[in-house]
Amino acid sequence: MSTSGFNLAADDFDISEVLEGSHQIVVPDYQREYSWRKDQWSELWDDVYALTRERDHHFIGSIVVIESKEGNLKQLELVDGQQRLTTISILLCAIREQFKDDDEFGDLANYVDEFLWVESRTTGETYQKIKLNQFHNDDYKKILEANDDLVNDSEIKDAYVYYEKKLQDLSTDKVQEIYEELVHSISLVQIECGSEVSAFRLFESLNDKGLDLGAVDLVKNRLFMEANENPNIDEERIKNLWEEIMSIVRPELDQNYRFFCHYFMSISTPEVKDNVSKRKLYDYVDELLKGGLVNAGITLEEMLEDMLRKGELYVDIKNCSVSNGYKPRKLNDLNNKLESSQIKNNRIRTLLLKIIDEYDSADDVIEALNILEIFNIRNKIGGRDSNTSRDRFWSRTCSMMDRQEDPNRYLRRICQERAPNDTILKERIANREFKNNDFTKYILDRVEEEHYMRSGSGKGVQDRASVDIEHIAPRQSFSAQKYSAWKRYLSCSEDEFEEYKNRIGNLTLLENSVNRTATDKPFQQKCNIYLDRTDFIMTRTLAEDYEEWGIENIRRRSEDIAGIICEIWSMDNV
Repeated sequence: MSTSGFNLAADDFDISEVLEGSHQIVVPDYQREYSWRKDQWSELWDDVYALTRERDHHFIGSIVVIESKEGNLKQLELVDGQQRLTTISILLCAIREQFKDDDEFGDLANYVDEFLWVESRTTGETYQKIKLNQFHNDDYKKILEANDDLVNDSEIKDAYVYYEKKLQDLSTDKVQEIYEELVHSISLVQIECGSEVSAFRLFESLNDKGLDLGAVDLVKNRLFMEANENPNIDEERIKNLWEEIMSIVRPELDQNYRFFCHYFMSISTPEVKDNVSKRKLYDYVDELLKGGLVNAGITLEEMLEDMLRKGELYVDIKNCSVSNGYKPRKLNDLNNKLESSQIKNNRIRTLLLKIIDEYDSADDVIEALNILEIFNIRNKIGGRDSNTSRDRFWSRTCSMMDRQEDPNRYLRRICQERAPNDTILKERIANREFKNNDFTKYILDRVEEEHYMRSGSGKGVQDRASVDIEHIAPRQSFSAQKYSAWKRYLSCSEDEFEEYKNRIGNLTLLENSVNRTATDKPFQQKCNIYLDRTDFIMTRTLAEDYEEWGIENIRRRSEDIAGIICEIWSMDNV
């Protein structure tokens, strides 16, 4: 790698050379926590074990460090590579304990410890060779001190137990062989940067070369570089704000980049002209820091403070647990509507974040959520729009709503224009498959509640602690022996049945205990169960309306339900 334009030095080392010496390797608090799992642990183990058989060398990539000092102790701040080095040190801990259990190899346990601990030449104090960030260091230190029994519910402990089990059935001679290959035959390139600025520029360069460093990691590094270079920015404040934001979104979101994309598309200033995708996220933040924030009259600190507040709200939206700003009764209605408006659609949170943050009236929020639920359900059933076009739509809608005297009137108009009309929706509902999932169950729930329960009787959604989607004609009618009576009864080919078995006309709701009883029964016996043992009016009505069941009945009932769905999810109801 060329070092032109960077203040850095690079050299290759084996693991023993990385871990020996009087310096300490420190994972800064702003780095993400330890996140490797079994797949990565297994890959490292396989690579090391292979070295004891046929291979003589293995390269595991690069680490990036920045030299610093804490008191009398020289430190290397580990900017990139913590997952690999931490896992290697955990494996060394497991190896050490194997040596301790064999008197003949007791000295080797002490040698391993020399890679795990470092002694200050000035004070004589002992420090961890590798020190993790605040999220995991307490557990990690217990592993180093052979107190793994004091650690609970930790990825660090899980990694240790994984390697402990791998080693326990091996002879101590084999463990020694693995140890020697690990520290002497595995190598990496250590890139030492003179400053954080150099390190972050290196990240940018690696990203340009197509190496996946993670969109959020790159954003973080770019923010910290800006804070480090600009004397008018409080660098510690920026780091603390970032860590607060990540402490909120990280535990709640598997793909935490989504929050940052949705946040930028939802805010009024600076205004986003297009969608901000995962691929565009770093470039957009870079544009903000190169002048976008200044032009908007916003400081980096102000943006992150707003992001922190919105992060808390975003998690509440995701969990349908908004708790502030409205009366309790309204909050219950609002959170129920949040759940239905987000079904199978997390991209809608761009607009939800804006609406709930900026609207003063809970009634206005609930009206907007009703509009969005109708839009979402119609589009999901109709199969409209790509992911990119949906992001772009939500982003532009956020921008346009700032210009409207009546945002909900505008929202209703554009959603009605973009959603499938009744003719298209009815055709789509009647002829598409409905999977056995929560989305389909919700559709059937609402059909039951809004259409069949108009009289006030029936079983409300809130009462359905355990409900199944019942296939009236069983899905395996042609493939399972226990449904052989259905195969004869249906009077159609297997191909014809495959086309119709998952149509909505062949679906209803049953309590799961009743469903287990009804599942393999012939149609007339099912009807008796539907009439006598369920509270679902939709299901009882089916037994009353149909004397027989086949493809034509599925088709006709699908068309009937399609009409009901169009009535329920109609803008005329808002």
